[in-house]
Amino acid sequence: MSDDSLRVDASGVAGRSDRRQFLSTMSSLAAGSVALSTLVRGQEVAAQEPNRTQPTAAAEPLLGGPVLQNPSPTGMTVAWATDTLATGWVEYGATAELGQRAEAAANGLKSLSERFLSVRLTGLKAGEPFFYRTVTQPIDFRSAYRIEKGEPIIGATYRFTTPSESAETASFQMINDTHEKLEVLRAITTELAAKPADFTVWNGDIFDDIRSDEQIVAQVLRPAGAAYAATAPVLFTSGNHDVRGKHARALSQAIIDWPHQGSLGRSFAVRQGPLAIIGLDTGEDKPDAHPTFAGLASFEPYRKAQGEWLAQALVRPEIQSAPHLVVFCHIPLWGLPEHNPGDILDGYAYYSRNSQQAWHKHLEQAGVQLVLSGHMHQFRYDEPTAEHSYGQMVGGGPSLQSATIIRGEATAKELIITATGLGGEKLGTWKFASRKRS
Repeated sequence: MSDDSLRVDASGVAGRSDRRQFLSTMSSLAAGSVALSTLVRGQEVAAQEPNRTQPTAAAEPLLGGPVLQNPSPTGMTVAWATDTLATGWVEYGATAELGQRAEAAANGLKSLSERFLSVRLTGLKAGEPFFYRTVTQPIDFRSAYRIEKGEPIIGATYRFTTPSESAETASFQMINDTHEKLEVLRAITTELAAKPADFTVWNGDIFDDIRSDEQIVAQVLRPAGAAYAATAPVLFTSGNHDVRGKHARALSQAIIDWPHQGSLGRSFAVRQGPLAIIGLDTGEDKPDAHPTFAGLASFEPYRKAQGEWLAQALVRPEIQSAPHLVVFCHIPLWGLPEHNPGDILDGYAYYSRNSQQAWHKHLEQAGVQLVLSGHMHQFRYDEPTAEHSYGQMVGGGPSLQSATIIRGEATAKELIITATGLGGEKLGTWKFASRKRS
């Protein structure tokens, strides 16, 4: 929603106090943490360590664990946080023996950061389980000619499964508009762990606005200290608040751009079994010319470029052949009567007419069944109309009373969508038959 609508609700004194307490708690826990049990799909198992020549450490470096992102049949990105200047790598394999190692390097240099590390695993097999763990190597960089390595910090072992077009079923769970609310993050991550899915989609407005690396770590890589995406990937779509703040351009250090997407690194198309998922970025909730952006906004050409990308993505064989097709974008594409369309200088968007104009014709042609959004902080479902043949569902807001989890479960014949509140109360169930494809 707008700055005005959130400033008291999500950015008031109580909210800032909660965030300071959260960061302080995270720091204290990190300082006193001991070895975590090796985890596989959230279950404790005995660690099976391969023979090593390098020293190993007993301490788990992460509160919350690594965050899996950008899944494909042959690849997965692993992102994690460090609390000291470090490089890092991922050890992985088809069994808990691991045996393979992947590192990140560019222009001849391996990664080195005080807060963010990430590695892309490639050469994987579709629909296969893989075990992995992070290794964080502290670096004492005293000068260009005096660099010393610390003892490697070995993370817990987790398991994930790569997406596969041939899977018989698919599932997702969507959250949105958490706005740095610690109590909401705690409740949501508990709910997500209780009923895991193939993907979690975080559909925008993770932040109020972005001001520091520490804030990014606390919200994306360590939300409420939960390992919410260590065994199944999270798919991020940006909200209007996620592109605000002087540090917003640093968000890609934690929310990793999708490979081979160029300047459209936050758009994605993923296939799992009978379900294809598209993610799009609606950007800001005001026109680029609005004086509040001081000339720094360029979302209108960005949405147009996404429309051109979308037209190509929808005809990719694995997307075109999927029985079910669901799209995620933060700001709704359609509003109710009298809603602000976001392309006028007065007010702010209740729906994004500019995005609708760039994307709608492609969604219609592809037979999209459902568009899932957030932004409005109040749950609703809009039935298909003469204007749009697909349904539109809007998730809830940043409080224990209004937050929602929207789940989807697909077979070749049917897609079932269920929306619930954080207390478990069911808001409704919707069923969709396989889509009509041209």
